[in-house]
Amino acid sequence: MTRPRPSRLRRSATTLTAVVAVLGLAACSATGGRKAVEERENSVGNAGTPTMTVAMVTHSAPGDTFWDIVRKGADDAARKDNVDLQYTADPDGAKQANLVQQAIDKKVDGIVVTLAKPEAMGPTVRRAIAAGIPVVAVNGGMDDYQKLGVLSFFGQDERIAGEAAGTRAQREGAKRPLCVIHEQGNVGLEDRCAGVKAKVPATQVLYVNGKSPRRCRPR
Repeated sequence: MTRPRPSRLRRSATTLTAVVAVLGLAACSATGGRKAVEERENSVGNAGTPTMTVAMVTHSAPGDTFWDIVRKGADDAARKDNVDLQYTADPDGAKQANLVQQAIDKKVDGIVVTLAKPEAMGPTVRRAIAAGIPVVAVNGGMDDYQKLGVLSFFGQDERIAGEAAGTRAQREGAKRPLCVIHEQGNVGLEDRCAGVKAKVPATQVLYVNGKSPRRCRPR
């Protein structure tokens, strides 16, 4: 296998980071984040560099409005930086890993990936890195991205977020709050509920089928 030259790796990694940074701004909210992206687009012209291809592979389910916003932010950033963004998604960890493998086979210049299910994603992410493809993680994988050799992570500490929610619930007098997990196996959601439970031990975790609000299984 021929590895890409260091100059190509540096350019791919730099551009990939820029794409994800703007993606994060667009996903912050439906107003402030989007406004920031629009201001950036109005003040900066399209990049004059050669087109590069970046695959973005997330664990989004079809029709997920959160990920629709994230994808729009990524599309905006890609258009500005002359990037051919190839977005794919699957909530199943093994299938998401297969999508990453497809990106490797296409010899893309960079990969943006979510690590909500790091055990399923780990081997394929390592293969991408071994092939000389820069990889960054977004949304999920804060505790795992460095172990996998991923360049950087864009997201929040879900445990801390859960603790903040638990502190608020405690202050509001909640005795037995519910913490809903709509996607089983997602380490970020598990960490979030663990944070709530750390502040309010009687917290009950409720597993629901994210595709059907009628199906749930309390724990």
